[in-house]
Parts: sequence; C-alpha cells; structure tokens
Amino acid sequence: MYFLFPVLSYVLFSPHLALCQDSGSEGTLLRGDKAEISVTVRDSSGEAISVPATVKIFKEGMPTDQKEASHGRAFFILRSLGDYTVAVNATGYKPAQKEVSVPVAVKAEVDVYLQKESAFGDNTGIPGRPLLAPKAKEALDKGLQALTANKAKEAEKYVEEAAKLAPGHPDVLYVQGVLYLSLHNWAQAQGVLEKASQMEPSNARVLGAL
Repeated sequence: MYFLFPVLSYVLFSPHLALCQDSGSEGTLLRGDKAEISVTVRDSSGEAISVPATVKIFKEGMPTDQKEASHGRAFFILRSLGDYTVAVNATGYKPAQKEVSVPVAVKAEVDVYLQKESAFGDNTGIPGRPLLAPKAKEALDKGLQALTANKAKEAEKYVEEAAKLAPGHPDVLYVQGVLYLSLHNWAQAQGVLEKASQMEPSNARVLGAL
C-alpha cells in the first residue's frame, strides 16, 4: 500500500486528466504544448465554401497570421495563448469575423458562416457614380457567377468582355482584381484594385481585397 498510494493520488488528482475532460466540453482537443486554430468557412447552408477565401487572425487588434483557405479550411499554429479574432474574406460573400479564446494548449475548432453578396449591392444608386451599361453588367454578373463557381477560365472570358465594354468602371476593376487574386496574379490584382480604390476610396469591398 505504501508504494501504490502516490500513483493512486496522481490518477485521482492529475490536472492533465481534468483538462482533457474540460476541453472536450468546449469543442477543443488537447494538443500538449501546441495551441492551434482550425477554421472552417461555411455558407448559409452550412456547407464548406469552395471559392477562394482569405483567413486572417488577429490578437489584440494586431494581425498575427494569414492563409488562403483550401476547400473552406485553414489551420494556424499559435505563437501564444489568449483571445483571437478570425476574419474571413471570400469571393462573392460579405466579410465576416468571429472571436475565439485559446487559454490553454488546445486545437480550437472555429466555424465562420458567410452570407452571399451581390457584385455591386451597396454601391448602386450613389450620386455621381457611373452606371454600367446593360451588356457590361450582364457580362460582369456572368463573370462573378463563374468565379463563385470556381470556373476561372469562364470567369476570365466574361470579365474581359465587361472590361472592354466598361473600361475603368470600379465594379469591373473590383471583379478583375478578385479574378487575378484567384489566379495568383498578385501584381495585376494589386494594380486594378488600387485603381478601383482611387476611384472609390471608401469602398469596403475593394479595401478588404487589397
């Protein structure tokens, strides 16, 4: 009994066992000395999105990491514990963010739900803003639909058509920028998005894509 008592005490009072039980109730997994955040980006139906998405994490308002989501998933290994903000920007969706607390070395599972956004929703009807001709708008709508469906070649065809019909229009420049981002043409994307931001400095969609 003398030799068994210390072992029995450890089993009954081990903080590691208690932590494992608590973490399960919070939707997290014990990771030893590593803290991670696993992000799943979903649409309103609950399905993981398939379109390009950028996931950023912030701690106390400061950016700490950024990744491109693959099939709606992104993974981060944290440098320190604490409270984080997960921010997501995805083609064809409104930006969204979610708070997550990682007080111990666990893998935190975070689901971020996005809402669909029209290509031009909040900007139409602004006084002095150039209107798209019907043919240009139709081509741009088709391009955005193809981009949302992850059909890059089809999107490129329609966006180029819209650019010929309405060169320099901020909506066209924005969708061009998103298309170039999806194709990893960073320099071209930055060029057209900067032009769009010069025309509309307060456009949140353009600023978010830069």
